[in-house]
Amino acid sequence: MTGYRQILAVPGMAPLLAVSFLARTAITADVMALTLYAVLGLESSYAAAGGVAAALTAGLALGGPLLGRMIDRRGPRPVLLVTVAAQAAFWLSVPALPYGALVGAALVAGLLMVPAQPVTRQAIAAMTTPRQRRAAFALGAVQGELSYMVGPAVVILCTARLSPGVVAWGLGAAIVAGGTGIALLDPPLRAEAESDAGSEAGTGTGARTGRAAERPPRRQRSGARLIAVLTMAFGITVLLGGVDLAVVATLEETGQVSFAAVVVAVLGVASVVGGLAYGALSRPLPTWSLLGLLGLVTLPVGLAHD
Repeated sequence: MTGYRQILAVPGMAPLLAVSFLARTAITADVMALTLYAVLGLESSYAAAGGVAAALTAGLALGGPLLGRMIDRRGPRPVLLVTVAAQAAFWLSVPALPYGALVGAALVAGLLMVPAQPVTRQAIAAMTTPRQRRAAFALGAVQGELSYMVGPAVVILCTARLSPGVVAWGLGAAIVAGGTGIALLDPPLRAEAESDAGSEAGTGTGARTGRAAERPPRRQRSGARLIAVLTMAFGITVLLGGVDLAVVATLEETGQVSFAAVVVAVLGVASVVGGLAYGALSRPLPTWSLLGLLGLVTLPVGLAHD
């Protein structure tokens, strides 16, 4: 735990994790909020609700690389402010949209989702030393699991007591507040050594060296290992998103939808424990083994009846 305390003592790290936690908590719950709004607010089927969630997810997949490129060119603050404005417009309009318009708007909202997670992760890398980074990334992952534990559970509980439209407004307000907080902090996304190299890139023969250091050859950026990482990331995203929908649908059929918050909380607590333990290991486990085990232990969830 000493290593975690040292990371939190890095200047600017604690406030960054705090505001990014707010943004990531709300973003983690966006699929749940749209699903419940489509089912309860629009009285659509879960299949139709899955269409809204799929549109949002497709937008995230398409918009992520584009927003990342804009962050590299313009810096994080302008991109954060633009996406914050887009999210405010989307979530304010959700209660007034029919199903077809909601699907299209969800796609655009995904394209312009506040990039809280990539900005935070890149800032963590820039603000820590190489020896601190694995533990720092584990701490960031634990933050993500806490947001996963809190966000969907709060949305489920609020929807059981409030109208789905009001819940959508509250979720949008949290995304806007968190994204604005990160923009105000404007964290560094490159370590000092990288910034110095970038400064030298604009003068004399250092220009070519700087550009080469900033952008590695395409072969390194699109090799088999990168494709494997992206494939595993895609698989785990589909798995976790599917578990969310399956839990809500199963418990809704038995009239126990409010208990979905408990199930999601248990998943989150277990993941936080696992994340902290992983960050404390002296040697990391292979990613493929972790993903394979996750898939195996998820199978019994499909056998639950209540």
